[in-house]
Amino acid sequence: MPLNPRVLVVVAAAVWLPALAWAVPAKLVPAVGTGTATPATSAPASMAPAAPASIAPASIAPASIAPADLRRGMKGFGLTVVKGTAIERFDIEVIGVLNRALPKQDLVLIRCAGLNLEHSGIVAGMSGSPIYVTLPGRGDLLVGALSYGFQFNKDPVAGVTPIGAMLPEMDRKLTPPPVNQRLVPAPAPPPRHAAVRLPDGAEMQPVAVPLAFAGFHADVLAWARPLWSDMGFPFLTTAAGGALGAAKKGQPSVPFAPGGAVSLSLARGDMSISGVGTITWVRDDRFIAFGHPFKGMGQVHLPVGGADVQWILASQSQSFKMANPTEDAGVLDQDRQPAIAGRMGVRATMVPVRVHVASRDRKETQVWQVEVTDQPIFMPMAAAMVISNAVRVSEPIAEDVALTMHLHVELEGGHAPIDIDEAVSGLNGMAQVSEVAGLVQNVTKAIVFNGFERLRVASISASFEVADARNVAFVEWARAPGDEVEVGQAIPIRVGLQVANEAPTEVTLTLPPLPRELAGSDIQVQIGGEKAMPPEVPEPANVNDLLDFLRKQIPRSRLAAVVALPEPTLMGRGWRLSGLPLHVRGELAGHPVQTRAGKETLRAGKTLPWTLNGSASVKLRVRPIP
Repeated sequence: MPLNPRVLVVVAAAVWLPALAWAVPAKLVPAVGTGTATPATSAPASMAPAAPASIAPASIAPASIAPADLRRGMKGFGLTVVKGTAIERFDIEVIGVLNRALPKQDLVLIRCAGLNLEHSGIVAGMSGSPIYVTLPGRGDLLVGALSYGFQFNKDPVAGVTPIGAMLPEMDRKLTPPPVNQRLVPAPAPPPRHAAVRLPDGAEMQPVAVPLAFAGFHADVLAWARPLWSDMGFPFLTTAAGGALGAAKKGQPSVPFAPGGAVSLSLARGDMSISGVGTITWVRDDRFIAFGHPFKGMGQVHLPVGGADVQWILASQSQSFKMANPTEDAGVLDQDRQPAIAGRMGVRATMVPVRVHVASRDRKETQVWQVEVTDQPIFMPMAAAMVISNAVRVSEPIAEDVALTMHLHVELEGGHAPIDIDEAVSGLNGMAQVSEVAGLVQNVTKAIVFNGFERLRVASISASFEVADARNVAFVEWARAPGDEVEVGQAIPIRVGLQVANEAPTEVTLTLPPLPRELAGSDIQVQIGGEKAMPPEVPEPANVNDLLDFLRKQIPRSRLAAVVALPEPTLMGRGWRLSGLPLHVRGELAGHPVQTRAGKETLRAGKTLPWTLNGSASVKLRVRPIP
């Protein structure tokens, strides 16, 4: 049964809320190997990358300089990682200051040199690189974070977010979410960030934080790419790794330091989705980075770790860092205009996703284990990609495919789990996995954006059986015992099916007895896949109504015979009224409580081993009552 757009009207709107002010603070757990949450700086000092000697220790407030005190031609340096985890210098020269380039925020323009930046230009992944100017008698003064740039720019020119705008994010108070937060439809989302318009019409944008995908098939990426782009991430790269080490016993993260690489994990394990940027400043167990928002979500809870940079790929469009995320070192708390900010030594809870794919032809089973963020805006997409990718990669069938699926979603808060069965058949092989992705995304999105209360998904598991076959049946004909039927008698409907590569078969569906109001009328019985003609349901009145609706999803393999009753019903939020006189329906239609008309149906159904195509109908005369 497809998700009712009326049921989920608030779901679609909620996805695009510009800032999830109600987001729940992270469930924090101690760092691995300790009994308490300890700062990441407790790692051996030998692992820490060396910062320039003139820079103050991270636990001391930075010696900084305000944009108003900068002058054209001042020189200094920036810090970033171009290979491995070692922090290196590049040269900078101040060009000038763009006053109020962003809301209540200046941008400092700089020209960069060194580390091959003359060839590559500003590199995606450099967001947050701390920028210093060196003044006689005052030493190295922190200007801010390299954060903005120009696409197709021939020169390594960048915009710098002043450190004075970033530091307050380190101390922003975390707030608990409202209880039973209700969401309302929102207008079209504003841009993720404000562009800086210059006199020549060029557009300055945040230096990209490329989402790096590891372990994903090209078909799954093709399905997901436009969806990520619509979410504000147009720059995706598959030239990255870390699909296993980030979640298992992979490379440990070095202690955070200004100029060090930082990764944000949206998924990790046998597949990974991560973004890479640069740390700007560290104070005790807190850090700031990027100099621009990741997604502009406000208070968040995303796992962060270090990154091991393998290479910088120079491109005329957008150069970017190719990196492996390393083990988690902390949690991201704030995603704001001037910076992202977080804490080290604690970790955000992730949602375990486990996928079993059994091959009927090869007699073997593959298992995939991934953890995805439970941040509502990312979790549905990440879970959909992980589950569909597991089945796509496990059994790369090129022609006919028969696929059965069982999806199991465990919920926290005492709610019963959601179990959904589906059957998919495709004549173009495993390209049909986009249907699997769509199902997982719709169900998980409905859960986390339910409009009633914040629901947490505890775990997701999916089991598949895949075969090189056509599990398709076509509805060829349908017949009743005669042209006339009587009120109060059940009606057997015989349905002829042509199963692919098999002999024709016949199925009988028995409709329940017809009600008295149909006496003397003509009725039409519709026969076909019930997913295409689901029963109408009222909008949910509470979260339990919505969860019950999700549990009743109809698979493509269910055959049904349906008769629409002539008497309409009225439905409101959580209720349905049937058999109302016309004058009562008219009164309720003008009531302040919103209602909608619907149709009651008589139906009979049967789940079959095949997905269904085609339909048929039978016209019958109901004898009058003597």
